[in-house]
Amino acid sequence: MFRQTLHRFAVVVLFLCGAAARAQEPAPSRITAASLADGGPVSLTLAWRHHPGDDPDWAAPGFDDSAWKTAEPGTMAGWFRRHLQVEPALFGKTLLVRLDTSGATRVFLDGAPLLDASAPPGRRAGVWREVVFSSRPDPVLAVRHTGAPGFVLSFEPAGSLGLQLAAGRRQALIDASVTLVPACLAAFLALFHLALFLFYPKARENLFYALVLASSSAVLFLKLNEVGPDLGGRLFLSGVLATSFFGLLTFYALRVPAFPRAWIAFGATAAGLVLLTFLLPKPPYNWIWPLYFGLMLAEIVRVEIGSRRTVRRGGGPFLLAGFLVLTLFLVLQILIDARLMGPVAGVVFSAWVIGMLGFELAMSLFLARSFARTSLHLERRLDEVQALSEQVLRQRLQEAEHARKAEEIEAARALQLSMLPAALPEVPGLETAAAMLPASEVGGDYYDFRVEADGSLVVAFGDAAGHGVAAGLLVTAVKALFSTLGGGESLSAVLAEHDRVLRAMQARPLHMCLALARLDPGSIAVCSAGMPPVLIRRAATGEVEELGAGGRPIGSRLSAAWARQRAELAPGDTLLFASDGLAEQLDAEGNPFGYEQLAEELRAAHGKAPGELVESLLARISAWRGEREQGDDVTLVAVRVAAG
Repeated sequence: MFRQTLHRFAVVVLFLCGAAARAQEPAPSRITAASLADGGPVSLTLAWRHHPGDDPDWAAPGFDDSAWKTAEPGTMAGWFRRHLQVEPALFGKTLLVRLDTSGATRVFLDGAPLLDASAPPGRRAGVWREVVFSSRPDPVLAVRHTGAPGFVLSFEPAGSLGLQLAAGRRQALIDASVTLVPACLAAFLALFHLALFLFYPKARENLFYALVLASSSAVLFLKLNEVGPDLGGRLFLSGVLATSFFGLLTFYALRVPAFPRAWIAFGATAAGLVLLTFLLPKPPYNWIWPLYFGLMLAEIVRVEIGSRRTVRRGGGPFLLAGFLVLTLFLVLQILIDARLMGPVAGVVFSAWVIGMLGFELAMSLFLARSFARTSLHLERRLDEVQALSEQVLRQRLQEAEHARKAEEIEAARALQLSMLPAALPEVPGLETAAAMLPASEVGGDYYDFRVEADGSLVVAFGDAAGHGVAAGLLVTAVKALFSTLGGGESLSAVLAEHDRVLRAMQARPLHMCLALARLDPGSIAVCSAGMPPVLIRRAATGEVEELGAGGRPIGSRLSAAWARQRAELAPGDTLLFASDGLAEQLDAEGNPFGYEQLAEELRAAHGKAPGELVESLLARISAWRGEREQGDDVTLVAVRVAAG
């Protein structure tokens, strides 16, 4: 029941609307003084009589147009006719008739030409003219219209002519501004991004975006200069196709690592459409560029949704927002061109321009953000490079310092070795051997021999405090003193002289431990200034005795007296002088070798010659230390009393 009632209501509404339409036509349009009294225009926007084709006789006032169909003014090409009914009060009065058109329009009043206007593609044109109606009761307007759909005829009081002209100039200025400002902005941005590309050719998006801006700027300047309708329309379509194609290339450059083959098809299609535009006598402007742009939009959606290799760059929302804004306003432009909605702000071309401005703003924000992020990334990389350079410089300085220290150590080692005797002494009844196992840090170990006039052997065995060249210099001074003084008459007096000389050298805080021993086949006398004791292995019993421990180091600024200690020697007895570096050698677990273990090794060395004893002890120390770094020099001097 409800559906039947609704259906009947719709039928009634349609009937009333149809009756209203028939009542409007062919009834003449009334022009009255009351309708013009407020200064506003009387626009003839209701349906006109329309007929396609072209015949100049259709402008005659007496032509019978009753068979023509009704249509809104300018919705299609052809002739339009409208009968007027002018109030007698307006006879002889001057009125202003105005024509606004989107195409090419000629207006006739009672068969005589009245107005003629032609608008460039995408824009509107307006003309005015004064008219005086005579007493003829039913004047006829006839209009021949071609090109873009849409024209409006209106009547206004003649006094509003100045206002209309000013409004026309103002509207023309607005129309020009809407075109000129975006055109100049696009041209400037095109040059800017072209310069960016020239300075950094790897950023191809700047080149393609510059071409987008250049082609859109050319289209805008083309509209501003009002090239003829036919050529202007063809150039406009070519520019829009170029803008769309370069926009797609810009998207590819920003979003995919390598161009898909689809760009070739889009380029060939755009070139073919441009060629077709200039070959066809009347190109289909209204569907070529919307179709091409729709295909481009579908390709963008395909890449964004279906490609797994899309480059995810920062600022992507700006880019996608720019394409979205451009798409929305181009759809709006298509609806305006198809007369599915009215112009934006009275300017047919403004929708497309606003979309381009939004796209340019979004792209500029995107590229600016990309440039800022690239600069920030570069700044961080430069900071890293600077830090790395400083690290390398520090490493080089450390290497140079290590090299300097290595040279110093090598020089100190060479100096240390030069202080040692070049050959072992030959003393009847005594066999000698000596060896040094240098450490990584050069110490101050020192040994020397001197054969006295009475045939005895004086042994100097010492260890300078510290490392490096300073310890080597101290050893040099001691060697010079020993070479001069030898054993003297008293070993204690010789140590005292060494102490006096070192004190006078002011070599603070260096000091030296030194032991002097006088040997002959039957006895040994020792004076020790802080050195470990001499170990004596008795051949008869295998026992190990200590001799000559204690005493203050020489040059230590401490008053001291060095006592002389003496022991008898028998054939086969072995003497061992060992620096503290031997007993202090650590194993892998940090345990020292120690003097007790050294004594045990000496006890076990039954029948070994001095050279064999020294080699076995050095091998034992190396095995004890293992992979651990040697911390100090190990120096050994062995003397054995020859068998009788």
